[in-house]
Amino acid sequence: MEESNIPVIDMEKIDCEEGECKKLREACERWGCFRIINHSISETLMAEMKKVNEALLDLPLEIKKRNTEVIAGSGYMAPSAVNPFYEALSLYDLGSSQAMHNFCSQLHASPQQRLLFFIIIHCFRFPSQ
Repeated sequence: MEESNIPVIDMEKIDCEEGECKKLREACERWGCFRIINHSISETLMAEMKKVNEALLDLPLEIKKRNTEVIAGSGYMAPSAVNPFYEALSLYDLGSSQAMHNFCSQLHASPQQRLLFFIIIHCFRFPSQ
């Protein structure tokens, strides 16, 4: 049986080594996931993002289903018989404040939830600020 090791992408090498970019592309195409190292995102921020993700996925099903497709294959994806451990919500463009507002509106996020979500997304996008 073939050993399956999730690919590891080193963010310190991503800008200067073509091999690392190729590895990232192959990980996306073959695995659909990868582990990132040397990313400069604090453990605290990752823990906060995990809490936000858990809160979103704990929403009632009827609310999660409001997260509709922006492009084909996006939007809420419920666990299935084929993949019972996979559940996802979709935010197509993290760089668009309008897309983030739409996402929060679809899920009826409270003003406090919206603020926390925006702060955490901003910190993920700009970790040195």
